[in-house]
Amino acid sequence: MSKNTSSSVGTTAALARHLGLSRWTVSRVLNGHPGVLPETVERVHQAMAEVGFQPNTLARGLRGGRTGIVGVCFQELDSPILARKVALLQQSLRELGYHALIELTNVDRDLERAALRNFMSMQAEGIVLIGSQLSPDDETLTACQRQGKPLIWVDPESKVNGEELSIDRPYSMRLVLDHLHGLGHRNFAVMGIDPGNPYGAFRWPAFEKHCRRLEISIGDSSRQYFVPGRERHDYEYGRDLAEMMLADAKPMPTAIIALNDRVAIGAMNRLREAGIETPRDVSVVGYDNLEVGGHIQPALTTIDQCAEKLMTQAAKKMVELLDAGTTDAKQSRRLIKPKLIVRESTATPPKS
Repeated sequence: MSKNTSSSVGTTAALARHLGLSRWTVSRVLNGHPGVLPETVERVHQAMAEVGFQPNTLARGLRGGRTGIVGVCFQELDSPILARKVALLQQSLRELGYHALIELTNVDRDLERAALRNFMSMQAEGIVLIGSQLSPDDETLTACQRQGKPLIWVDPESKVNGEELSIDRPYSMRLVLDHLHGLGHRNFAVMGIDPGNPYGAFRWPAFEKHCRRLEISIGDSSRQYFVPGRERHDYEYGRDLAEMMLADAKPMPTAIIALNDRVAIGAMNRLREAGIETPRDVSVVGYDNLEVGGHIQPALTTIDQCAEKLMTQAAKKMVELLDAGTTDAKQSRRLIKPKLIVRESTATPPKS
């Protein structure tokens, strides 16, 4: 095929003329509609590859065709586990024949609303909101639903009316406390879990509940260390919280339950500098099962959020709604059970 021929095929109509087919037939192939002979579908796809033709996705959407785009809105890239979730969702959607249009909002509600408006203007077929801060009656969300956009919430900060998939955070606290209690621990420090934070609001009540179940005195045998409103939950935050614990007049706890792996590792490093070794003097449990946790010394006991399962289910549910052509916002909440990964950072408490 000549160079001139390749450069001249820039529209669906031109591709149809090039193949000697009707534009209607080529459009049905591009939009994935049934009723076209398999050999014709193969011929169109082969010609597209030969001439380097790419259909105008936005134009197809404006004409009422399918764009194959799913808008994905998430809050920030600072969190490694959140970045992993987005990558897994993009991969799952790609395997199911869809493209993810990703927007980063930097934990800003106005930017989240702007992202939703952008998804609508780009004719995204559906929208996945990861860690959304918006309330279900937000006007921008309502506009999306009026346009017939299926919405799926993953780990929203508040209760929503629609399809939701979330990690069962209260269950993760049960796993951690059962593990530490089984080793003989009765004195705990909870680091970085702010009850005023939407996700801390799940985990701190669960800590209290399971302490009562295990007959652990919350007032006498546990303490909290966190900085209200702190946004960066990183290694430095773990060091700061360990510093707070070292300055506390109370006796050292025998076990630390950290907000996430980075906080846990930061705390372990600061305690080591003070001569307090893990797990000889204090056991430590993280959250997120980041890759780094398996490579530090001692390797970190942690909670695995099962992010792959979470995001695969989110992608499959989105495609299910799109294929069904439904915008039914029925209430549906699925909780994904996390797993405890036991490594070297937890052991029996030191003898008093």
